[in-house]
Amino acid sequence: MSMFSSFDKDLKKADGCLHKAADMFFHPIGEDVFHKWDTKHPAFPGPKLTKVTLECKDPPPPPPPPPKKEEKKCECVCVPCVPCCPPPPPPPPPPPPPPPPKVEKCVCVPCVPCVPCCPPAPPPPPPPPPPPPPPPPPPPKVECHPCCCPPVVIHHHHCCPPACPPPPPPPPPEPTCWRIYPCFKVIDKCKVEETEWHPMMKDYTAEKVWQLHVYLPDVGKDKVMVDICDGTVVVHGEGIFHTHCGMWPGHVEHCCDCTRKEPTPFVKQFKLPDKCKLKEAFVEFEKEVMVVRILRG
Repeated sequence: MSMFSSFDKDLKKADGCLHKAADMFFHPIGEDVFHKWDTKHPAFPGPKLTKVTLECKDPPPPPPPPPKKEEKKCECVCVPCVPCCPPPPPPPPPPPPPPPPKVEKCVCVPCVPCVPCCPPAPPPPPPPPPPPPPPPPPPPKVECHPCCCPPVVIHHHHCCPPACPPPPPPPPPEPTCWRIYPCFKVIDKCKVEETEWHPMMKDYTAEKVWQLHVYLPDVGKDKVMVDICDGTVVVHGEGIFHTHCGMWPGHVEHCCDCTRKEPTPFVKQFKLPDKCKLKEAFVEFEKEVMVVRILRG
């Protein structure tokens, strides 16, 4: 920042006098005797002046004039010019025109047929024919007993009908067993043996859909599988069996806080009704209930 950044404010405090403003700027402490020193002169206006003329009592002496150079007068003397080279020779005269050509009279001589001095050369003889290829070597003679060698039959291709292309391979049979939960893939056929215990299941048959509800409390989604094999739905996996309350009369699958929960494998199958679209099966497992839905048509 410039040292005169507050120049306008200092000039107003000094009543517009540049001398007072300078004393207040260079002596900012109020106790300084020169802070507000009375110079006893009229106010020196700052912004109102537009032109200031400075007069010096003892002006400096003017600089000495530069020394004059003496001009030397040149006396010109005219000297006649002497050529340094001889004058060029005059141009040669133009050559005389050529004389007109002389026209000589032609004397016609009767044409005489040309007689060759040498007879024409005979044509070159044709090249000799190439030598014939050597005959193929005879096949090796194999001596065998007539009772152990079958007769050789030679077929000519021009008399045999064209061979028929081989028939295409038969298409692979459609799978009859595949898994629809937790993923869709083809599986091998296996024997199904139902277990004595299984979770509570109930199937519903309608005109356009077949459904199966399976109640699986406390069972993870990766512990149960659903397969379709030869028109039968097989549900198998691992369920939770309550050992202290599972054998009560009127048993209903439930979820409780008991500590006697045994993971138990189970297998249960259901025969599907007619007209079921097995390739359009849908399985959903949410909130401890698995729903298997197959459309009919």
